[in-house]
Amino acid sequence: MGFKVPECVETDAWGPPVDSVDADRALTYAPFTRSDKFGRAADWNMTGYAKYAGNRYNAGQGGVSTVFNFFANDEEDSFSLVDNTPAPRQRYGARGKFQNRNFQRRNWNQATVEGGDMGKGAERERARQQRMQSKKQQQWNTWAHNRNRETVTYSGSVDIRPDWDVAEQINLVQLTKLQAQTLPPHEELVQCGALGVFDKTYDRVTPKLDRDLQKSKKKSYNPTTSDDPVMATLMEKNAGTVYATDAMVSAVMCAARSVYGWDLIVTKKDGVLVMDKRPEGSFDLLTVSETAQDPITDDKENINGVHKLSEESTACNFDYAQQVLTEECENFGADADPFGTGDANAAKVGYRYRKWDVGGGVVLVSRHELNGVTDSKGAKALLSIKTLNEFDSKIAGVDYRKQIETQRGAVIATELKNNANKLAKWTCEALLAGADQLKLGFVSRTHPKDPNNHAIVNTQTYKPKDFAQQINLTEGNMWGVFKSVVDMCMKMEDGKYLLVKDANKPILRTYVVGADDFNDDYASEPIERKD
Repeated sequence: MGFKVPECVETDAWGPPVDSVDADRALTYAPFTRSDKFGRAADWNMTGYAKYAGNRYNAGQGGVSTVFNFFANDEEDSFSLVDNTPAPRQRYGARGKFQNRNFQRRNWNQATVEGGDMGKGAERERARQQRMQSKKQQQWNTWAHNRNRETVTYSGSVDIRPDWDVAEQINLVQLTKLQAQTLPPHEELVQCGALGVFDKTYDRVTPKLDRDLQKSKKKSYNPTTSDDPVMATLMEKNAGTVYATDAMVSAVMCAARSVYGWDLIVTKKDGVLVMDKRPEGSFDLLTVSETAQDPITDDKENINGVHKLSEESTACNFDYAQQVLTEECENFGADADPFGTGDANAAKVGYRYRKWDVGGGVVLVSRHELNGVTDSKGAKALLSIKTLNEFDSKIAGVDYRKQIETQRGAVIATELKNNANKLAKWTCEALLAGADQLKLGFVSRTHPKDPNNHAIVNTQTYKPKDFAQQINLTEGNMWGVFKSVVDMCMKMEDGKYLLVKDANKPILRTYVVGADDFNDDYASEPIERKD
């Protein structure tokens, strides 16, 4: 049969004219306007209609003619739409797996207990629960302890007079990120003094085979920069623009790690800086538990207070350094008595005077100490000998006698936490002096309440560079901090200043003092031991 094309009538209106088409014989059409959307004539795949219903291309049925859309009749029981609702997905994740694992463990443990067989699995579960409960209790105790801990206000190293004006100040927090662009090379100027030979039997000391720490009868001569005859000769030769000792340089380099207060006298004249320690000051005293979490009391009469512990630690450090040396002695230069004391009972110390061109017109000339010498792999190794002392294991959180052999790493980690500044300064001094080895002696009180009698329980040896990496001390930061502080002092006018580390804030201030302040002939007298 042929298909007869319907007659098309031209018209200006939308759709066929009403008077030219028989409505009963005409094809069904959907009335539409310009804004209407075309509907589908037939949808053979009913799942597709439901699948794409409601998206942005076919959101609802607004404006769409439904003449050609097909819907199932209620009376057609043999036909039904396919349910394409997505099935609920099983939730997988860290928490779900953890809960599922705990659920299985609880079921297994319950079945084990009900069956009358505890087994190793149930014992492990019980131990795990006890550990979790103990950990929560420990966290609670720590939080409660920190909350109830009293803040200790430390007294300053010097009483600030009202007539002293602040010239400059630096926030020490800013110094932690400073880095020198290049590490300055050193130049050897003078080498003098004498060195004792290390007694290697002290390397084998243990808590069970400890040795009593003997009070040394030697005398320590440690003149300040201005009273050093060798340094005076170098000043006359204009060897540098900054003059100091190793203890002063390390205190400045590690200032950001310090908590307690300290001070130095800085004299500037004609573009030259000279650093000196205050005669009646406590700059030479070592600190104990300076950076510990639990602060030490500032009571001057308490044997476990800041002042008494500093005196005890300084005495132990000197006694240990002299006791571990034999009677054999080696000259470290042409002049065995560089300070001209003429005292045969003076402690044997080697001195190196070195020059460092830091850059920007800053040329450092400093004196560095070495405490001994030993044979190491057929060569002589220069030693820097220091001492860590334990005053009360309950306060310090470490017991040398119980842990020094089996948990050596834990002991060092605790000391790094409690004495971060002191260990950093010792490492800094060893690096600047060119020491080959850093000897750390561990000294403990014979009784926690007796600060006068001690025992050597162990000795450990480190390479200064390796130990510096362990405590996160970089030479770039050391020189960056030093140059920053020196540049601050160089901006000031000629005069006499006092560089003070605040005892309770991370701030380094410079005060303008009088020219006659702190004048005392202190360095000419030796430091004698107090029995």
